[in-house]
Amino acid sequence: MPASLAVCPLLALALLAGGAFFLVRHEAAHERRPRGASLCWLSAPALALLFAAVWCLLGLYRGGVGELLALDAAALVAGAAALFRDRLLALLDGTPHPRAARLGLSAAALLVCAYLGHLALELPYNFVALAFEIEPFYVLLETALIAGILLFLLLLFQRSGAGLALGVTTLWVAGLAQFFVKEFKGTAILPSDLLALGTAATVSGGYVYEIDGPVLLGLCCVMLACAVATLSVTPSPRPGRTRAFLVRAHVAGALVALVALGGCMGVPSYEKLFGMKPNYWNILSNYCRRGMLTTFVTLVQNMRIEVPEGYDDASAAELEASYAQTYDEARGSSEARTAAEAQFSEVRPSVICIMDEAFSDLSIYEGKAWGYEGPSFYSNVSAALMRGSAATSVLGAGTCNSEFELLTGVAVPYVGDGKYPYQLYDLSESPSLAKQFSELGYETTAMHPNNPNNWNRSVIYEQLGFDRFLSFEDFPHQPALHNGVTDGVTYDKILEILGSSDEPQFIFDVTMQNHGGYENDDIPEELYVDRPVDGLDESYQAQLNEYLSCIAQSDRDLQKFLATLWNLDRPVVVVFFGDHQPSFASELNDLIYADEDPESPEHIARTYQTTYLIWANYDVLGNDQVSQTLDAGVSTLGAMMAEAIGAPLTDFQKAQLVATETMPILHSVGVHTTDGSLIPIDDVDALPEAYDDLARITYLEFASNLE
Repeated sequence: MPASLAVCPLLALALLAGGAFFLVRHEAAHERRPRGASLCWLSAPALALLFAAVWCLLGLYRGGVGELLALDAAALVAGAAALFRDRLLALLDGTPHPRAARLGLSAAALLVCAYLGHLALELPYNFVALAFEIEPFYVLLETALIAGILLFLLLLFQRSGAGLALGVTTLWVAGLAQFFVKEFKGTAILPSDLLALGTAATVSGGYVYEIDGPVLLGLCCVMLACAVATLSVTPSPRPGRTRAFLVRAHVAGALVALVALGGCMGVPSYEKLFGMKPNYWNILSNYCRRGMLTTFVTLVQNMRIEVPEGYDDASAAELEASYAQTYDEARGSSEARTAAEAQFSEVRPSVICIMDEAFSDLSIYEGKAWGYEGPSFYSNVSAALMRGSAATSVLGAGTCNSEFELLTGVAVPYVGDGKYPYQLYDLSESPSLAKQFSELGYETTAMHPNNPNNWNRSVIYEQLGFDRFLSFEDFPHQPALHNGVTDGVTYDKILEILGSSDEPQFIFDVTMQNHGGYENDDIPEELYVDRPVDGLDESYQAQLNEYLSCIAQSDRDLQKFLATLWNLDRPVVVVFFGDHQPSFASELNDLIYADEDPESPEHIARTYQTTYLIWANYDVLGNDQVSQTLDAGVSTLGAMMAEAIGAPLTDFQKAQLVATETMPILHSVGVHTTDGSLIPIDDVDALPEAYDDLARITYLEFASNLE
């Protein structure tokens, strides 16, 4: 059916071509030639119709006929405006004040295009919210910002409507990009994403780029904007003025508009002036209810790491020292810790940290009801030092932030949600597990079997103190599944490293196999897992099955790896965890827990958790190794591992461990306290004292070193 829908845009394209042909013939019959600019304007509706036709022919359009017909109509209006442009402009020139008429028409075109630009930006990803939820004030604010952008372009293009058309088209492309990000990852485009376009391009091949009706409605707005923009033309110089003078005047005006626009976006705090406080655990809801552009500007304004209230280096250092002393006098002097310390200095175990791509246990969504009880081997490991849920600060994407939390111990809330430290900062002076173990004489290796430039890893790993970084070039012609080489391939590389040197190793392995999307239909039949969930949309069901198939293979590879380590004649510790849940987990959450408020922190927090395991192939003194359940945030896993195996702790890690006694979990959604309650990050007055103390200590150890 979708392929046959291509008839609609193709017929409109034929009408457009026919109109252009008859216009040229008509003008030739009267010994006239249409202006080249007028014919160039026909390319916009032609390309729009061609876009729709190709998507239909590829079977990638899932909308209705109505939206296609609307696009046909809008494209034909744009085409008619282009074909009759010369006549309309001639009528303007026949008025008593043609210069004023053209100026007024350009101003009117600017205002109309500003509102159409707002619609072109919002419709592709925000159709329902645009109609029912976004408040009129934010519509006005976003339209005003767009008007400023279009004014700059209009003047830069010498008052040619091409500037307006380019601006509105760019806004639609931004809305289309947000549509795909929402579809694939369930998240919003963030300011720091602009610094990660190379990574996005590299991993974009695993997705199916289907579009729906609202995407075409946004394109309709582009066509209508083109129709209006055709009537804005570059004026002729006044008598006594040269063309060069006019060009300089317009460029000067464009610069003034740009400065004014920058002032409007940069000087007033949108959060304070307009109450646009970001909903950090669900930025997408802000986009839908307050507009993409206005929310994006708010996030840009909040990029700088805020200095904690009343902060100064000296008092923060004293606070950290007091926390470290508290640790030393209690947990640090316990019999178990003392025994582990003595053992560690003697055996110096290798430490393997495995961040398994998208690994999580979706049985938390009432799995027994639909026949799923989690990864079979992983769920039944009974001899770990500890295990539990791992609270993450990302969902569906943002892998690098989970890496950042593990390797530095810095919780993302103290940096600010919506930021990717890997892309924004020089981490040479930040805390780092790699540096910590390197100072103990360990050889340090990071590995990720993909493009080394993704998330700026080729630079960041060196800053974090890794001796070497193994990327896709180090895994040639290896077995693959789904979106990359198998987890087992990376485990073989770890075993190869362990076998090549007697020195203790610190190895950080970021796997690739389970990377989204999950509509590839690339799982071999013998590995395919089918777990139907009543009421789940067919598309999400297919994604769930593909994802669970990947997790099952990860589970088998982990079982084989741990069995090999168990028989290895050298001490090894493994920290295994998942970086985030897949984005479609939100659909499961909303379906299974339909009676909950979907905006509540408790509901959202369920999707911001994976699972972790700390395991050793030798008897660690001071630990019963009975897989004690201890839920944690990713940022504390490094400190928990070091404490358990007796490794030396930094004062920062000691402070973290003491803070967990009152707030065991900290992530982007909020703080989980010892009584089981969840305090949202933005509920500042309710956050425990330990949160504020750790904010000062973290700023001392991390943010102060970035300046």
